[in-house]
Amino acid sequence: MRAPSALSSLQVLLDPAKASFRHGLDAASHLLGFSEPRTDRAPALLTLRLGPPADPALTLIDRRDGQDRTYRLDLAADDLADRLAAIRGGRTEARAKVLVDPAACFIRTLDLPSAALPRMRAVLAQELEAATPFRADLVFSDWYVEGEDLATRTLRVRHVVLKRARLSPLLAALAGAGMSASVVAVGPAEDRTMPVDLLSSGHRALPGLLRGAGDLVLAAVTVLFLLAAFMAFRQHQAATLHALDDAFMAARRAAASGLPPALQAGAAAILAERGPSVARTWDAVAAALPATVSAQSLRLTGAGLELTLLAPDPQAVLTALGHLPGFGAPDLRQASPAEGGQRLVVALPRRPAGGRP
Repeated sequence: MRAPSALSSLQVLLDPAKASFRHGLDAASHLLGFSEPRTDRAPALLTLRLGPPADPALTLIDRRDGQDRTYRLDLAADDLADRLAAIRGGRTEARAKVLVDPAACFIRTLDLPSAALPRMRAVLAQELEAATPFRADLVFSDWYVEGEDLATRTLRVRHVVLKRARLSPLLAALAGAGMSASVVAVGPAEDRTMPVDLLSSGHRALPGLLRGAGDLVLAAVTVLFLLAAFMAFRQHQAATLHALDDAFMAARRAAASGLPPALQAGAAAILAERGPSVARTWDAVAAALPATVSAQSLRLTGAGLELTLLAPDPQAVLTALGHLPGFGAPDLRQASPAEGGQRLVVALPRRPAGGRP
């Protein structure tokens, strides 16, 4: 058994995200009132007519030269892709409209609640698998609303279903000929088609969103409005946090001013005697010492700082530590020979009024 490839694993993870995204587009299209242009009636230079199941013939109508040229092809022929490529020739037109005979489809009419409209595709898919032998992943389908009963708040929905086994060979042949299907319409003639596109899989938001110029403008305005609202929210949030900080500081000052003078003096003394942080002191020592010196230990006391260092030149160490912020002049307490130089113990007194490292 072959292990699943990384691409197939990624596809398994992306399919639910893509489905959720398209469901969201459907709901947004319903709420925003996007229009749905009749893609099934759009004119096409190349039209492929797929007959009823008993008819294996495929009719191609070519209008690229200003007059209709009709070709009858065998849908089951092994060289169908080659024949389509030969008819296409070297022209740039690579999209064809597919017209399916209604007799090849399973068409049903359902009365469903109006509230199901934003999720109509999912509702129809569940109902299809529950009431028929078809599976939603093995068919091409689309739907449209025929009418509405305001009294009962129900919709009369026409659901059009076509087996993938009927249409997929034709789509594969088109791909083999370097072509693709622009729309798969259903009807007895090009001017008598249903308002469906079986390639849409029942998603009503995408055609209007992608093909309607007015809807594109509306979508762009909506995105800009949401972006402006988000930026305004962030500014309001920052202003609120800043106001809260100011309020906390004012409350602290008010609380401190109400303390007895003895407590205020004690707090000031404690803050004055509080030593610098160890992390900042280590950073200051590392920045002051030459590269040839390594610090082995650091100890902070109430009187100041005590360092144990390994250095080749004690005088260079004392000179470097003489400018350590927050501490006074260094005092060499101990020096003993060690591998690579001398082991030094240096003490630095604290400056009560000095800056912290």
